[in-house]
Amino acid sequence: MREEVSRVWAPHILRVHGEGLDARMHHVRLCDLSLSVLRYGEAVRFESGPVETFFTVFVPLSGQAEARCGGDRVRLTAATAGVLSPADPVALRWPGDCAQLVVRVERAGLEARLSDLLGAPLRRPLRFDPAMALDSGNGRSWLRGLRMLVTELGRPGSLIEQRAVAETFERTLMTALLMGHPSNYTRMLDGEVPAAPTRAVSIALEWIDNHPKWRHTTASLAREADVTERSLQLGFRKHLKMGPMEYLREIRLRGVHDQLRAAQSDAVTVTGVAAEWGFLHAGHFAARYQQRFGERPSETLRR
Repeated sequence: MREEVSRVWAPHILRVHGEGLDARMHHVRLCDLSLSVLRYGEAVRFESGPVETFFTVFVPLSGQAEARCGGDRVRLTAATAGVLSPADPVALRWPGDCAQLVVRVERAGLEARLSDLLGAPLRRPLRFDPAMALDSGNGRSWLRGLRMLVTELGRPGSLIEQRAVAETFERTLMTALLMGHPSNYTRMLDGEVPAAPTRAVSIALEWIDNHPKWRHTTASLAREADVTERSLQLGFRKHLKMGPMEYLREIRLRGVHDQLRAAQSDAVTVTGVAAEWGFLHAGHFAARYQQRFGERPSETLRR
């Protein structure tokens, strides 16, 4: 078991405190994000030296554990995850009833994403606070996104199997981690950034309005408008009272609505039209659609 976990995480020492080891691991890697569901079925102690190439988030699924991340101790529970930064050793006291979702985020990809958000190269390595609250605030939002990813990965035929979709999904989770969880770059991310000028916002709007089905991201729109992502977000908030991705979602919802109204009910399906416009999760799409138009998408199609 130590060899298998070392293969997907890092070389480590594993001590078993008992005789009933019943270990299980499920693992999948996207691009810069890897997910493992891991349990040992017996109390163990897990120790590893510093790992320079990736960050790790430990999210308990059942039971509790204790982690020492560098010089900090974190009680891992349903309400608290542990965040391990590179260069920190880790030691885990892992009871037999504890199962965890272990999220590995490649350092190169995450720090490149941070550099994009700042619009400048990094001057020092990124370090996160070791404890993440999962029952409130940004941590809860990040956990919801992570659970959605896990759900899609477990669903045969999900669009998450397409590389472009998976990369977009993990990019969103990495951005949310950087923006939502305290680090030594939080002040810079929250610092004073001028809102994008009207011309830059107009350029981004033209790209969205003229190509609503393209795989736009805030980063791609910012590049076209020749501003930073943060500046473009502030520009959209100033002029439209919403962010670029919120505006894109609104345009796509209108597109789905118009297409369903014009379609024959026996010629298309709601799921197919929604997927064509970039809505991957049927439940979330249906809820947003009903909130926006006051009826279910299937009712629009039957008219």
